[in-house]
Amino acid sequence: MAQHQEETEPVESPYYHRVVTVPNVVSVVRFALIVPAVLAVLDIDEHPVRALVLVAVFCLTDWVDGTLARALRQGSRVGEVMDPIADRLGTVAIAVAASVVGLFPWWVLVVVAVVDAVVGVATLVRGTLGALRVTVVGKAKTALLMLGTVLVLAGPAWSSPEVTDVGRVLVQVAAVLHVLAGIQYFRQALRR
Repeated sequence: MAQHQEETEPVESPYYHRVVTVPNVVSVVRFALIVPAVLAVLDIDEHPVRALVLVAVFCLTDWVDGTLARALRQGSRVGEVMDPIADRLGTVAIAVAASVVGLFPWWVLVVVAVVDAVVGVATLVRGTLGALRVTVVGKAKTALLMLGTVLVLAGPAWSSPEVTDVGRVLVQVAAVLHVLAGIQYFRQALRR
């Protein structure tokens, strides 16, 4: 996943070089949710509602921090770097946990991990960490992956295998889009 700010904040913005901003606090909360969300997914048989709530909140904070950054005009360099890292760590960790308990197909996890690793290495080698611009395909992939993940977990919470099946379809479509978005971000990383 790429960062969620569509436009770079001008360097003159009073928030661009700040560390403590409202959106950055939300991103820190997202980091803090990763371990409890993963543990809850691993324990989904015993506490399915807890897993659903923690992962849904994790996914929601991804939208909230970007919305707040734009609404409050508090885009920052720290946020540009922190947001995609939180997304990648959380998404992969939750996908691993969901695969371990049999809710995600393993190939989805492999695709997400490989694409993120390739793009991550390219951004580190080229010094473009936090400089990639979100694409339409990237936005669609993120929305489908997060919605699909929540639905996959909603199935056990609501005792509805059909909901889980719909979520799995969305997650698999998102994995295909993840490859396409990864190609776009890889090209961006090489160009910058």
